[in-house]
Formats: sequence, structure tokens, C-alpha cells
Amino acid sequence: MKSRIIAVMVAVSFFMLPVLAAGAGKAYKESEIPRLEKFGGGGEKLEKPGKTGGTSGEKEPLEKPKLTKPGKEPVQAEEGQTAVTEETQGTETGKLVKPGKDAFSSAEGEKLQKPRKGDFEKSNQVEVKEVAIKGEGLEISSLEYYDIFPVFYKYYDQHPVAKAVLHNYEKAPVTDMRMSLFIHQYMDVPKECKLPPEIEAGVETEVELNALFNNKVLEITEGTKVAAEITYEYTIRGKKYTKQYTETIRIFDRNATTWDDNRKAASFVTAKDPSVLRFSKNIVGMIKDKGSKSVNGNILTAMALYEAISLYGMSYVIDPTTPYAEYSENKQAVDFLQFPRQTLEYRAGDCDDLSILYSALLESIGVETAFVTIPGHILMAFSLDMTPVEARKDFSKPEDLIYREQMAWLPVEVTMLGEGFLKAWQTGAKEWREAVSKKKEGFYPMQSAWQIYEPVGIPGTSGSLELPGHDQLVNVYLTELIKYIDQEIYPKVASIQEQMKKSGETAKLINKLGVVYARYGLTDKAEKEFSKALAKNDSYVPALMNLGNIYYLTDDMETALKYYDRAAKRQPDNAKVLLCVARVNHELENYGSARRSYNKLRAVNPELAGQYAYLDMRVDEATRASDAKKMKKMMVWDEEE
Repeated sequence: MKSRIIAVMVAVSFFMLPVLAAGAGKAYKESEIPRLEKFGGGGEKLEKPGKTGGTSGEKEPLEKPKLTKPGKEPVQAEEGQTAVTEETQGTETGKLVKPGKDAFSSAEGEKLQKPRKGDFEKSNQVEVKEVAIKGEGLEISSLEYYDIFPVFYKYYDQHPVAKAVLHNYEKAPVTDMRMSLFIHQYMDVPKECKLPPEIEAGVETEVELNALFNNKVLEITEGTKVAAEITYEYTIRGKKYTKQYTETIRIFDRNATTWDDNRKAASFVTAKDPSVLRFSKNIVGMIKDKGSKSVNGNILTAMALYEAISLYGMSYVIDPTTPYAEYSENKQAVDFLQFPRQTLEYRAGDCDDLSILYSALLESIGVETAFVTIPGHILMAFSLDMTPVEARKDFSKPEDLIYREQMAWLPVEVTMLGEGFLKAWQTGAKEWREAVSKKKEGFYPMQSAWQIYEPVGIPGTSGSLELPGHDQLVNVYLTELIKYIDQEIYPKVASIQEQMKKSGETAKLINKLGVVYARYGLTDKAEKEFSKALAKNDSYVPALMNLGNIYYLTDDMETALKYYDRAAKRQPDNAKVLLCVARVNHELENYGSARRSYNKLRAVNPELAGQYAYLDMRVDEATRASDAKKMKKMMVWDEEE
């Protein structure tokens, strides 16, 4: 019996050794003394005896702790000893250190860091500033990393890559806090996060961690794991503390993204990529002055680029591993998108890759674009630089357009390569209408999306581009353009001719027919009709102004001015006539006359005057020169309703 009592006393003495060594002067119940328990991906937590940890339910053995003396290297404790530290800032000595892992300061009710989903491990390279049996100071009670995609590396400067919960276990407020994140190799300097001025005693607060990546992340072609360091400093009762945690986190490859926000694809639309610029600039140069000047300029450009992509040998290929139809429904699935340069090199892509390429080509020469989403599919649209009112008036099938952002847009199903621009337009328009009828459409202007998800250029140089031959492209382009003009013009011509049969050939109807021809660049036919209208009524203002426009387009400004002046004498307050008089005088360098006519126009029709601001002498020279070049070939035709 006596031996049993002695054995119990020895066991109790050994078990209480950590408390005695701590010198706390306080008796602990057995259930209050913590032990080490493994969890997560290599982290550790303290757990009271009597609870089982791990997957087996068995207690993990204690790792041999290390004794640390001020100014000396840690020494290995003998078996049965308790590790202690002496703080160099005048705090209590003899406090327990959690062996072998990060020493987190703690206070009563200690909560250790919870692992995030996925792989990570904690580093042993942490400087101990304050440790205790229970929590003291400021601790990270939970930490969560978000998925990191290189293509959004600019985005993360203002948006978080991780979220941490800081818990103040002290009975005094924590002040003077600084916290930063540093990811080796892919950041040049640590990125500090925003923290509150103080955290009250016993209070938790959530903070976001941002990252200022360098462009080396765009060299990641396969997902990788990297070390991320979180460092924070704080002050309690006038004493400063510093802690550091190192975690292993995952960064996806540069082509990776998710479809939880369709605007994210805008980061891949690299309009300034040298390959994109080389392709677009060369193609536009080939068709310069080859089409009708009266056809919407954005349509001519888009038509040429679309036919050029087809002639280049581009193919629509569905990616069997990451089909858009499936991945667009699963918002967290990681998709693989190609940069325009890659698509040009591969000469193939699926619907998102081709929409990205075509949008980049158009944006590179100043044509605004937008992503269009319908159930299971993505296409694109480009701006016509026209208001909905203007577009509905000018197009024979206005229902084939999209009206958003107070502008008219033309949808294009880019996957219809080889079947012509008009077919791609018609298909895109049909898809849009069907989606709208089901209220399943999405419309994302590129310029707006870039405000959040900036485009990024991938490093490296591109190979040479084998552009389509000049003659081949021009022939295909003009063939498609003639089809378009025929498609647009003949229904309108037939309608006017039918009216003439019923009402006779009045100056009004003849002028209206001339405007149809003029808008599609058939200036010879247009001039004939305007002259015919004046033969019916030589003071008919719309025909006088329109005939002046014909001479303006052929750079015969003197003759144009004569017709404009005749119209102005009949209707001196006609806004369209005032605009024409101001424009032709500006071209003839009669700036005084141009200014007088423009000022009068501004009083009569401020909206129309605003569209031709280059005529306003108060605007700076550079702006006026830019606007003049853009607006010179845009004509205002007058047809009496």
C-alpha cells in the first residue's frame, strides 16, 4: 500500500512539473493542463487531457522541447524537463513554449489558428516574443486564403488574397498594430494591410490581406506552391511584440480563371499586345479606302478583321477538358483561357478564346467591345458609335442590334469562322434575342470591366505572323461588303418605289431615295436623285443640303458651300444646315464664318453641336484636331419625314 502511495506521489510530481517550473504560484487542476495535439496540414493545437486527437483517438507523444536562454541558441531539454524562456523585455520568465512549432502568444481561453482548406504547413522559423500556457497578447485565431490567379495580379493590390481574424486575449487594448503579407519570389516588398487603430480587450476583428505581386507571376505555366509570410507587430501596455507565420499556399497557372464573375475574362483581352497590334494594324491598312465611306466605319473594320481571322486559318475547337458550357455553370471550377497572342499562335480556340481575340483586335484600333453571355455560351459585340435612335433609323433590321449603355451594339458569333461576317452577325443577333426572351442574357462592356480586371500582358516575344495576302483579303472583304449593302439597301429602295407608285414621284420621295443610296456610298446614284428632286422643286432644302454633302465628300468645298448657303437662306435656323455651313467654312479656313454658324447651332440644338465639338474654337487644339479627323467623314443627311 505504501509503495502505491509513493508511486502516485511521483507521478503527480512529474505531471505538475511544468506548473512548478512556470512559477505561477497557482494550483492547476489536471484538466486545465494542455497537451500537444496534431491537426490539419502539420499545425498544432493545445488540448486538455481526456480528449482524444487525430484520426486514431490515441494521444500523440510530446515532442522533446528546447530550453532557450537569453542571447543563446536553444538547447535540447532532457527527458522529463519543461522548456522555459526568459523574456528580454522584463516580463515574467518560465512560461511554457509550445515545442517545435510557432510560439503563439496566448491568454485564457486560447484559440489556435485553424487551417484553411487545401495544403499548407506552418514554418518553424518564428521568433518567440511572448508565450504562455494560455493565450496572451494578439493572436490570429483563423486564417483563410483565397484562390490566387496570376492574370489578376493587379487586382490583388486592392482586393484580398487572404482573410485573418485577430483576437485580443489580453485585458488591455492592443494598439500600434502593423500587419503585412509577403510571398517570396512573386512580391518585391511586403504589402501592409489596413488595421483598426486598436482592438479592445477580449475582442476579435477581421482583417483582409492584399498582395502587390510583380509580373513574375505571369511566368507560371503550371500551378505551384509558394511560401507566404504574415508578419504583425502590436503594442500592449507600452511593450511591443512581433510575430511571423509562414504558410504554404497555391498559385494557379497564368491561364487559369473562374466564371463567378464574367467580367474576369476582360483581363485576357490584351489590346496592346504586339502580336494583336501587328495583326489589326496591318489588316486595317489593307482595306483602307476600299469600302464605302458612308457605311458605318466600325462595321467596315469589324468585317475586315473577321474575314482576316478566317483567312488566317483560325479554327473553332471546343476544349474537351474545360468546356465553357459546363464551367460557366460551375462558378468555382477553374477554366483555362488563352491570351490573344496564344490563340494567334495556336490558330485555334473555343468560344471564349475567339471572343477574347476578336475583342482585343477591335479594341486595339479604338472600337469598343463587350462580352455577351447566353446560357452555356459566350460571344461578343462591338459598338457602332450610334445612339439607339440613330441605329433604328439607319438599319433595315434594327432588331439585329443590341441596345445597351445608351448605344447600339452589333453582336457577333465569332465561332462561325469561314461562313462570313454577315452570317456571324445574324447568328449572334438570334442568340441574343432568344436569351433576352428567357431573361438569361448578360452584357459586359470591356471598358467597364477593365476598371476592375485590368488587362495584363504575358512575358516573352511572339513568333512571326503569316498575315493573309492583300489581294485575297480585299476580294473577300469587298464581296461581303456588297452583300451587306444589298441586304440593307434593296428593301428600303423597294419600299420607296412602292410609295412612288401610289403617291407619284414627289421631291420628298425622290430625296428620300437619294439618302438611301448616299448612306451606303452609292454617291453617283444619290447625286442623280438629289438633282432630280431639285428639278421638281429648286428650293427644296433637304435636297439642297444633301447635294452639298455629295460635293463635301468629294472635297469640292466651294461647290458644297454654294448649296449650303442656298439652303440657309431658305431655313436660317435649320440645325442640320447650320452644321453643314460651319463644317464647310472650317474646311475652307473661314474660321469667323464657321464660329458664327456653330454658335448659332449651339443655341438652336446643343446636343447636335456637342457631337461636333471640334468646331468650337474654345476647345484646345489637340482635342479639336482629334475630333475633326474622326468626324470629318460622318455625314448628316436630311430626309423629310
